[in-house]
Amino acid sequence: MAKAELHAILPNLANIVQQKMNHSLLPDTLQKIITKAHFQSDETGLQRKLVNHFTEQVITSSDLPLAKLREDQGQVLCADPCYLHADRDRLILFSDDLDISNEEAVQLIAAIQPLLDEFGAKLQRDQQQQWFISLEKMPELNFSALADVSGNSVHGFLPTGDEQQRLNWLRLWNEIQMLLFDLPLNIEREQQGKAPINSLWFWGQGDLELNSAAWQCVYGDDVLLNQLAQHSHIRNKPLSDINNALLTGRILYVNDAIDLEGDWSQQLQQLEQQLSAWWQLIKWGKITSLTIDIPHFGRYRMLPLDCWKFW
Repeated sequence: MAKAELHAILPNLANIVQQKMNHSLLPDTLQKIITKAHFQSDETGLQRKLVNHFTEQVITSSDLPLAKLREDQGQVLCADPCYLHADRDRLILFSDDLDISNEEAVQLIAAIQPLLDEFGAKLQRDQQQQWFISLEKMPELNFSALADVSGNSVHGFLPTGDEQQRLNWLRLWNEIQMLLFDLPLNIEREQQGKAPINSLWFWGQGDLELNSAAWQCVYGDDVLLNQLAQHSHIRNKPLSDINNALLTGRILYVNDAIDLEGDWSQQLQQLEQQLSAWWQLIKWGKITSLTIDIPHFGRYRMLPLDCWKFW
């Protein structure tokens, strides 16, 4: 039976480990890994990292072809609700933690749909409450993945390609913003201290070629991870199941994202038990390698002999 290669992704840890002053607050085992492992810088974000862990070829284009994970029939694009914040001469896009209720989603879709009729598009949601549009014909445009835009100025991420189609889609994008600006729903959201939903971000074009042999098993509760595993026909188990598993082959573990607004030090201490168990596995050669992968930062790779370094 082949020994396991364990690849663990720890989201939202980049801002913590980048600051040397925080290292003393990290769990003991994570400190040892940082000290002894081979480090490779990699600023790839979580979403793109997950996708490339399942694809036949690494995707380097501006977009990520994920719309087909939401609806695998016909021509589809992701159409995610977002908040555009005017900052002087820039528009900053925010898409995380918008807290859109089911009732609000129904109202927003009903309000936006008439603008999409001209494009032969229908706005819908999947079972995971992810938004997408079904199209009669895919535009000859290049889009940009939402995860790469979120938190940044939209300048430089707008569609490119056929000029007339580009202008038409920019017009649609602007009309959606104007429509949502005075929507009573958004006025109510702002009164409740929530960000208004004042735009959609279109992305996710293309076919996704997945590798069914990428992993023996994956562990995690991330929605995208679950979708990729399901479409790749790879076993996906809850995080807690790894504690009693007989690890063989290539194993991917995606931890829940650290809540940076909470007590992240305490959250990391809860991770210590898992890291300590993995340390023992790699130290005694029960697994052939251990990789701790931190999105937007880099990855630490350990072999059994690395555990015995004196520094």
